[in-house]
Amino acid sequence: MEKTFRQKILTYFTGAAKKNRLLKYPCLAGMFLALMFYYMGMHFQANGKRYASMFFVVVFFMSSCSFSFAVFAEHTGFTGAQETYSAIVETSDVSLAVVEPVNPVVEEILEEGSVVSAEHDVGAETYTLDDLLEHHGHDHDMDSYEEPAGTEQGTGTELAFDNADWRLVLINKQHPIPEDYDFKLGTFTSGMRCDERVIEDLLLMMQAAKQEDLNLVVRSPYRTSDHQEDNFNDRIKSYMRQGLSYMEAYKATSRVITVPGCSEHEVGLALDITSDTFIPLLQGFAETEEGEWLEAHCHEYGFILRYPSGKEHITGIEYEPWHFRYVGREAAAVMKAEELCLEEFWDRYL
Repeated sequence: MEKTFRQKILTYFTGAAKKNRLLKYPCLAGMFLALMFYYMGMHFQANGKRYASMFFVVVFFMSSCSFSFAVFAEHTGFTGAQETYSAIVETSDVSLAVVEPVNPVVEEILEEGSVVSAEHDVGAETYTLDDLLEHHGHDHDMDSYEEPAGTEQGTGTELAFDNADWRLVLINKQHPIPEDYDFKLGTFTSGMRCDERVIEDLLLMMQAAKQEDLNLVVRSPYRTSDHQEDNFNDRIKSYMRQGLSYMEAYKATSRVITVPGCSEHEVGLALDITSDTFIPLLQGFAETEEGEWLEAHCHEYGFILRYPSGKEHITGIEYEPWHFRYVGREAAAVMKAEELCLEEFWDRYL
């Protein structure tokens, strides 16, 4: 009868040990390792389907989970989940509703979070138009500003958009800030910073509101990556103090504060804007005169309401009527006319 692999191993190593006593312990060690790998191989062979299923479940979770995809994709180059998501958004009329947590405590906290400031930057300074004009580095006469020239309000079919245009860079959970993205901060001596290329249109927009007796206030412009990370971690801790586990708190936080490395504030293109009579970042700002004016006119100056109501299943962020993003006047006009968020604009035109 032919010997089994186990018997062959035992015979080989015991024979070598008997021939040379000095090899006794090395042979024992070799026999132990050989048998260990043999039994491990037999185990994986017998349970291969089970382990393969577990592997694909882990890969699917890492590639589709909203708060883990950005880091996973950045390190592995995996883009399949995002391509599938874009195809569904483009071809389906069915809304991709955000799945609410089953835990009732999570649901209650998120329900409160839809009213309370989502990305409230505690201690952040506020900047009025007068502050910015006074500290812009050179004299600016408000009367010298002119209303923006008429911008095409039709569809974007007659306009050519370039996905390499700095104004249209897509930054979200699935698209972290590109490593080669380059920008220059324009800094007011009052301390406020943002991409210097948006300053002129920002001042024009605030001046236009001022002419209608509406006093806009910039609360949270450019943030460093460390600052964004501090905001994110502080919110996680806040949720955990309310009884959530770390994973629950992380997921809830990712719906109201952008994951560090994936925030438009970190490249100076996003600004949180309220008014001098409504400073906090609350959804109630949408019902103020300033909030209504901004939603109606911000596109005339190249800005969009980045996280609009009804688009949460696409942007992955709760409604933020104070968060405005610069995209340029042509793209902003198209997005306003066709009621598109930036993700939808990319799917359609870029």
